[in-house]
Amino acid sequence: MKKLLLSFLAILFLLVLVGCGSLTAPTDFKIENDKLSFSTIDGASYQCEVKKDGVVIKTATVKNGDSVDILELGIGSFELRVKATKDGQASDWSNVATYEMTKLATPQGVEIKNNKLYFNNVNGADSYRAIFVRDGKEVTKNVVNGSLLTNLGLEAGTYDVYVIADMKNAASDVASNRSEKVVYTLSLEELDVPTGLSIEDEYVFFDVMGSIDTYVLKFESDKGVFEREIESSGQAINELLIPEGIYKVSIKAKGDGLVYSDSQYSEPINYTKVMSFMELKEKDLINGGYIKWMGRTYYNEDKKVNEVYHSASGFELFFKGTTVVAQITATNYNNPAQRPCIVIVIDDDFDHAKTLFLDKATQEVTLITNNADLEEHKIDLYKRSESIDSHIAVASINTDGVFIKKIVNKELKLEFIAASSSTGYGNLGSPSSPGKTTENSDCLKGFAFLTAQALNADVNIFSASGWGCAFSKWTTPNTANVPDEYMNVDFNSKVPWVHGLYVPDVVVVNLGTNDWSYINAATNDTERDARMTTFQKKYIAFLKFLHDTYPDAQIIVLYGLMNESSIYDITEQIVKTAKLAIPDLAIIKINGDAGGYNSHPSAASHKVIANTLTNFIKELLDK
Repeated sequence: MKKLLLSFLAILFLLVLVGCGSLTAPTDFKIENDKLSFSTIDGASYQCEVKKDGVVIKTATVKNGDSVDILELGIGSFELRVKATKDGQASDWSNVATYEMTKLATPQGVEIKNNKLYFNNVNGADSYRAIFVRDGKEVTKNVVNGSLLTNLGLEAGTYDVYVIADMKNAASDVASNRSEKVVYTLSLEELDVPTGLSIEDEYVFFDVMGSIDTYVLKFESDKGVFEREIESSGQAINELLIPEGIYKVSIKAKGDGLVYSDSQYSEPINYTKVMSFMELKEKDLINGGYIKWMGRTYYNEDKKVNEVYHSASGFELFFKGTTVVAQITATNYNNPAQRPCIVIVIDDDFDHAKTLFLDKATQEVTLITNNADLEEHKIDLYKRSESIDSHIAVASINTDGVFIKKIVNKELKLEFIAASSSTGYGNLGSPSSPGKTTENSDCLKGFAFLTAQALNADVNIFSASGWGCAFSKWTTPNTANVPDEYMNVDFNSKVPWVHGLYVPDVVVVNLGTNDWSYINAATNDTERDARMTTFQKKYIAFLKFLHDTYPDAQIIVLYGLMNESSIYDITEQIVKTAKLAIPDLAIIKINGDAGGYNSHPSAASHKVIANTLTNFIKELLDK
């Protein structure tokens, strides 16, 4: 009896040990024929850990016999190990098995729904192919996850479909094995063939078919076959960018790929394409609805050109085509220090903008060429240099495609009325530069333009280096001033400006530095005080004029850019007095770094100034 009791206790102890002990780690873990192999325990699940270069890159649930492909590894060498989990307990890790992946993992999860092909993307793959097998014949198509199969030009029928992952620029063949097969039957209702195709005066016409949204024109010649999608009758041929040549032209209706397939092509018609250009010139430059003019410009009736004066002025337009060319005239083109500088920006890509210094009285300027797509693009041309250096004028703009009637005005409008700093005077130069030129001065890197860009605002800059609010040492006569010239389209111009043509939401005024140079040059205290009083009165009167002209605009007085500390107090007093008539008049002091030429802010300083001013304006406008 005692022996039986001892035996029972021993068995009970072993059961307790088994019940409370940890799981046994999987043994003999290995990879054979690209499959995982390891010992298992009934009811347990298993986790596989994958390391590459000693770093864990993923953990996944696996089963004995699973393909390595379910781990979706990329190309390379990997270390794998597994552990068991059961009833909240986990075993130790198994031994490590090394695996060399020399080809991409086989795509998993392949399925076809609503004529679209889906699969799990494979780590490391950058391209995929679908293989369609029917009656022993294979057709291979490049696909992406979600490809619409009815757009691949397959014939109706039932296919075995496989997916292969690949890398385009791999040094060796790393394409995956074929995925598991899925079966696909292509059976759509074919659309009727469109009728009434004709080409008249370089426009395509045809009978529109009910709810069909897209059609395809086919141009066939000895130069090749060109297919162009169109959406409606009346399309301009130039917009389709077809080369010169003699063509057979036909049309088909494009199916949705879900219910309908494409129609057959219609019977072809004959068409000869000759090179032609769409040109904007004379009054079409300003009245055609194609060009948005930026800054103050003036159409010169005698010369049939639109004149562009100020910093960051220019034009914007939209087009479809391969080439756009403008005929531009320039003043002071033979003076390297003052010749005009223009910047051409395509689709707001300032990083790849083209900068040109105009050195001829009239020249053809290629704004864009060799554009290969059929998409709509935007061109902005900015005059980088300031008005008192030189002007430009636009005589014509043409394209081998089409211009699009589209004027996009931004929600916010800014205006800067200032002297040299807002024009970017010497901001690309340094204190040791030999002088100020259009090459070392860039208004597009100036605080005024940068602020407008940051606020996504249209901008007018009315500024001239050396000019003051009341007078200046550098103007002739010395009493020539910004407020008086503000009434005209440009400095030293006799053409009145209509202020209603551009009504700003925010006006930033930065004046006084040049006035101080003139005030400080007085020969005695009495003369100096008189000049200071004149400056003060002129500034206050100008601020009141701006408020009366733009009663809804937020007016800001900006000072400190040139570290003109001698007039800080008087500037603040000017604003204090003007606020009696303009209660919401604002003032901000921002110091420049004097790192550009002649104590002006450097380009880096302009960025800081713009950032500070941008935030200040946002607070004022509660944006």
